[in-house]
Amino acid sequence: MKAVYKIGAVLLLLAILPVLIFLPFVKIIVVSDVTSLFGSTPSILLDESYSLKELYELYENNKEAIASSGFSLSSLPENFISALKVPGITFLVLFALALLCMVLALFFVLFSKNKRGAMVLSALGAASAFGMNTAFNNIAKPLINGAISVTDLLGEEFLSKISGGMSTLGSALMSILGGGSKQLIDIRLLNLSSAYLFMLLLFLGVILWSVAFTLMEWDKK
Repeated sequence: MKAVYKIGAVLLLLAILPVLIFLPFVKIIVVSDVTSLFGSTPSILLDESYSLKELYELYENNKEAIASSGFSLSSLPENFISALKVPGITFLVLFALALLCMVLALFFVLFSKNKRGAMVLSALGAASAFGMNTAFNNIAKPLINGAISVTDLLGEEFLSKISGGMSTLGSALMSILGGGSKQLIDIRLLNLSSAYLFMLLLFLGVILWSVAFTLMEWDKK
């Protein structure tokens, strides 16, 4: 019975890693109002979900182009950094805490006879995953409601570089991408996708699995 419990709990906890790496992690929808001049609805420019593996591959395939463009974390506008710094750090801390809880819960399952430690750590991991989602929503909120436009995200310096230093073209790009009260291109949806949900469910699965075996042990006594 103990072996069955350990195998089931370990499999549930180990499943968190491939879930995070390969399942869709982020969902994003970007729309444009340019075509609304000819129709009643905006056109969808981007409607995709990306796993962490795909995000890493996108970065690897485009890191030279990003570096040559001059776009970097240090070049992000001050209003963007100030608005997203706290929720961004909170998201990363909670993400790391959820992974740490997974590792520690594995040790408790494998090397401790007490199931309570694995349950407590899994509950903390589930709470961290839930908080991680809340923090990400706070990151996405100013991008979705227009408080931070695509122009703010890219920065005027970056737009100036891709326009070849031509002020007229740079102004046109800023107008098209969005700025001020009128934004022709905006982020309509940005949230965590199924990877977060499955991670949460796997942590809850460990708790239920542990509770079930604890109750069976009590019945035997």
